[in-house]
This record gives sequence, C-alpha cells and structure tokens, in this order.
Amino acid sequence: MKIFFIVLFVGLACLQTKAAGLPEETGAALRKYSIYFDSVVNNYYAGGFVGNGLSGAMVYKEKGDTLCWELGRSDVADHRDGDVLYFKCRLPVGKLRLPLGGQKSDMLINLEKAEVSGKSGGVNWKCYMPASRQVLIIEWEGQGQLPEMGFVPGIAQSPRLAFKGSLYKVPEGYVPNPPAKLYRKGEYQICKQLLLGGGEYSTVWKTINGKGKKKLVLSISYSAQNTGTEREGIRNIEEVLSVPAAVVEKEHRAWWNDFYGRSYVSVGEDKFDSFYWTQLYKLGSATRADRLPVDLMGPWYHDRTPWPAIWWNLNIQLTYSPVFAINHAELAEPLLRMLDDNTENLKKNVPAGFANSAAIGRSSSYDCVKEVGKEHGLLMWTMLYYWKYCQYNQDAERMRTRFFPLMKLAVNYYRYLLTEGEDGYLHMPVSYSPEYGEAADCNFELALLRWGCATLIKSAEICGIQDSIVDESRRILERLTPYPQDKDGFMIGRDVKLTSGHRHYSHLLMLYPLTNLPLDVPENAELARRSILYWLSFKGGYQGYTYTGASSMSTLLGDGDKARSYLKVMLDRFLQPNTFYRESGPVFETPMSGLASFTEMLLLSQDSVIQVCPAIPREWKNIHYKGLRAEGGFEVEVKRESGITREIRIHSLFGLPCVVKCDIPREKMQIKGGRYEMRGEKGVRLHIPRGKTMTIVNK
Repeated sequence: MKIFFIVLFVGLACLQTKAAGLPEETGAALRKYSIYFDSVVNNYYAGGFVGNGLSGAMVYKEKGDTLCWELGRSDVADHRDGDVLYFKCRLPVGKLRLPLGGQKSDMLINLEKAEVSGKSGGVNWKCYMPASRQVLIIEWEGQGQLPEMGFVPGIAQSPRLAFKGSLYKVPEGYVPNPPAKLYRKGEYQICKQLLLGGGEYSTVWKTINGKGKKKLVLSISYSAQNTGTEREGIRNIEEVLSVPAAVVEKEHRAWWNDFYGRSYVSVGEDKFDSFYWTQLYKLGSATRADRLPVDLMGPWYHDRTPWPAIWWNLNIQLTYSPVFAINHAELAEPLLRMLDDNTENLKKNVPAGFANSAAIGRSSSYDCVKEVGKEHGLLMWTMLYYWKYCQYNQDAERMRTRFFPLMKLAVNYYRYLLTEGEDGYLHMPVSYSPEYGEAADCNFELALLRWGCATLIKSAEICGIQDSIVDESRRILERLTPYPQDKDGFMIGRDVKLTSGHRHYSHLLMLYPLTNLPLDVPENAELARRSILYWLSFKGGYQGYTYTGASSMSTLLGDGDKARSYLKVMLDRFLQPNTFYRESGPVFETPMSGLASFTEMLLLSQDSVIQVCPAIPREWKNIHYKGLRAEGGFEVEVKRESGITREIRIHSLFGLPCVVKCDIPREKMQIKGGRYEMRGEKGVRLHIPRGKTMTIVNK
C-alpha cells in the first residue's frame, strides 16, 4: 500500500469545482492534502474516517476483501455503578460489512468534501456523515448485481476485557450486557442493545435500491434511561430522506467550508502542511460546541483498548491544547460544560474534611466522578484550558461566574495538603508525578499550584472580585518551596531524581504548558535546556507526545530547528498514514498535541504579548498563515518570503491593546492603521480599535 497526496492532487485540483464560500487557497490546500491510498488498508488505525461530532465511522478492509465500517457514538456507554473502565465504559455499536471481492481497490479521504470514497472489486463507493444530521450515508454502484450490506452487532462489554494481566483485573460482579436484538420494522432494519443499567441504544438503517446503485442511510441513537431509541433513529433517517440529496450535500459542504475557513496555514513543507489540514478535519469530525468532550477515541470506537474513559493525567489536556490558536475555541465548550455541570461531583471526589474544595482522580466518565488519588493536580491542569478559553474569547462573565468559583475550589484543595517545614517554606506531602512515581514536593504539583494561585489572583483582578482566597494565594506564592533541582535540571521531587525515560513530562510542566518559569532570564533558559536534554537522554519509554512536548519547549526557547526535528519524529515514527495514533488502543491526544506544537512555532501569545514566528526552522523559507488567534482576541496574518517576515496583520475582535514581538528590525517597521508605541528592540505596542486591523510592514 502507498499513500499519496501531493502529485495526485496537484493534477486533480483542476477537475474539482471550487466550493462556494471556501477561500481559493484553502480549497487548493484541502484538495492537495487529501489522502489517497492505492489500496484499501486492512488496519482500523489507518482507515478512512468520517464523523459529525457525535457519531463516527472508520473504514477499512477485513479478511476476504470485505469493506468494513466500524461504527461508534461518543455517548454510547455503560452506566452502572462501579469501576469506570468496566461499569461506565464506552460500548461498541457494531460493523457494517460490504463484500467486494479481491480485485484492485483504492481509497480517498477527501478533506474538502469531508467524505471517504474508493473503488473495490469493480464497485465505486463513498460515504459521509452530514455535518448537521445524525446519519451515516453510504452509496455504492457498479455493473451487474451489487453486493448487499450486512451488519454485525458489537458485544456490549468493556473493551478492556481484551487485555490480560495484573493491570487488567476484572472487578467482581462484572458481567457483559445481554446480546443485541436484530429485527425488521417495515423498510427499516434495527439492532437494539438493552443495557443492564437501564436504557438502550439502537442502530437503524434503510437500504434504497436503484438501477446499478444502492444507498444506505443509518442512524445511531442512545438513551441512558428510556426506551424508544429506534423511533429516534427512524425519525433521523426520514428527515434526511425528505430533503433532496443535493441539498443535504450542500448543507454539509457549507458547514465544512465555514469550519475550514476560520484559518489558513502554509509553511511550504508538505508533511507539516498536510498534517495541519488533516487535524482540522479530524477535530471537526470529532466534536462540536454542543456535543460531548473528546475522550481517547472520539466518536470512533475500537473493541480492543484499555482506555475506554476520560483520562485526566495528560490526555484530555493535550486533546484541547490546539483549539484556541487555530481559531476554534468553541470546540472547548463541551469540556468546560462538563466541568460546570459536574462541579458537585468534583467536590465529592475529595476526602472527608476537605470542605469547599474539588479535585478528580485519573479516569472518569462524563460525570467527572473519580475519587482523587495521589495525583492531586489533575483538575488544576484542566483549568488551564478553561482559563485559555476565557482569555481568547475575553469572556469576563464566564470567568467571574464559572471559572473563578471552580478555580477557588481547586486551590482550596491544595491548601489542605500544604504544611510548613522547618525551613519556613510550604511543602507538599508525598504525591505521584505521572508517570514517574512518588515524591514529596513533586515538581508536577508545585508547578500546578504556582500557576493556579497566580491565575486565581489574575482572574480576581480582571473581574473585580474581593475574596480572602486571593490574599491566601499570594501568601502561598510567597512561601511555596522552590522547585527541586540538581545538576541535571528539574528533579521529580524532593530527593527523587529522574532516573529513566518516560513519555510523560510531568516534572517539566513549569516549562510547558504552564510557562510559569520566565525563560527570558538566562539562568532559567539554561536550566530549561539542561532539563530537557537530560529527560530525553534515556533510552526507551518515549512515545508520540514526548516529542510534541519537547517541540513546544524548544519553541519557547526560540529554537525552531529543534522544535521541527522533534515534531518530525512524532510525524514519522508514531502516526498512521491517516494521522491517527495507537498506544495499546486508539489515543486521540497525541496528534492534537502535535497540532498545538506546530502552531506554537508560528504564533505564541500570553498576557497581551503576541510573539510572531517565535521559532521558525531554517527549512521554512516561505510562510503564510492567517486566522490564527492570540490571547486577547486577535486574529493574526503573517507573510514570510525567503526567510524574511514581510507583513504582519493584527485584527482585534475586542479592542484591547497588545504588544507584538517579531523579527522585523525597528528601523524597517512601517505601521499602518492606528496608534502605536515602540517597546524595546523587538516589541511594538498596538492600540487597535474593536473590529479594526493594524499592519506592520517590512519596508
């Protein structure tokens, strides 16, 4: 099997009409970087994928040259009392199978159309999930008698059962749900799965036969408490069939055009540019503002994974790390809503006596129920992305009414843990640094607490909040013990040195993503470099997000060549051709963290300071991006030619001032569109009215 995108689509671009509402350069990029396979893959992880933010399908080939659509829906989960990985885990929907024979096949993930198509056994086929409708549409056509689509129900049990060993001990009393029931109801075929915890989910489909072609429309419905999911599925199908197919496709394309049109990135290196556009398609397929948070599988499903839950010790945080800079902060709303709606559960996760505090353990369902263990800062880490949402959107009301109260609970939790030592400092008890082990004064915890206290103070100032927790946070910052370190850099914690390699970088959170160690101080920058090199000096244990983390840290140090080289390791060694990632099962967060690392090389922002092209590698001579968003609500466009920044355009959504740092020499800056003041050698303060744009030109 070979995968192509460049040569093929340069030639095909002229054969496809420009989609209405899609910028020309964006459409060209989507056509160029659509992924073509010269044979249908026989690997779930490398398949073609479609999704509508709630349901999804992965397309690949099974034994006997049978084309398979593995179906999933994000909220289809068990909901019994007990271990989240067994009693509250994600459950399978089933598979559609289309026998197509052993002749030559191919497959295309068409990014522009948001569909997957191909040819197998002389049959042409395509599928997509209309962006705003809860159905999957599959069409196939050919000469002679066309094959029939079959359906195989999934076994409604935890996918963790596929793994053996001491780490995967099945809890006492666990039994799978009863087998699904297959039956017909008029023109509709139905697979209904009853759940032992109550409720059900149904897969409903209808096949429409035409001359030399067939069409299948399928809907997945779920209810945790009620019956009647088959009626919902039938209604979804009837609604979509009541509208002309051309109208449904037009709606679909319009939604995707708007989604893609929010940003544009080209760095002139195909591997990175194609990765950017594929991740946009993946995110738009995986979630929406009004849907569920993304766990490790998204709307897709695989029946062999030990991770059928939300994981809070890095995974969900990395998943949401790129959405703000790519101008899709709305995609974080399900995460924020989950925290808001389950605040009472978060408060119940803490030990007895920890009044007015909140935390969460390592894994949970969407209800956020998980007693906190020895990893104390998992809620605090997640709050970083709540803070980013408020900053990028300048949502002071949400900051005041939602963010601050929950952040106060997270800081209060830490207050119960702190003790004063003989040295006069406040210390943390023994805790766990993911995934390195236990130590007192874990750098993981100290970094999160420092960031949390500083951010709580900042949010109170923005919102005009008077609260005793603000003064207490200042006291903690003044007295909190320094980060444990030795000659090799940051340690795991007090008296515990880093002695082996691991994919996690929990001991380096103060470098990234919290950035609460000022790297413009030379000794801090040297400490950071030493710590990164020592962390990566061990053999074994590293995975994809090891290299995205190292890339982002290198960007913060201004080293574009290292940032690119680390990110390229992730792209070359750890991703499938469709950019999915596997670590004992589907894992969504690593490609997303790679997207964050990529955009950070182009744009960094914090505290009203915008760094334009902070870490550009020598290979990227010609760069054009627009629509990337900075904190404070600024959309940024940059053009670089022959390694020189020629023009920077800053559009203000909220009318706030900002400081722009770039590599255009001060004497060559020509600034248009508003008032400004020079700040240092590389900085200029812009006063941009709301809805207006200022331009910095390299004369």
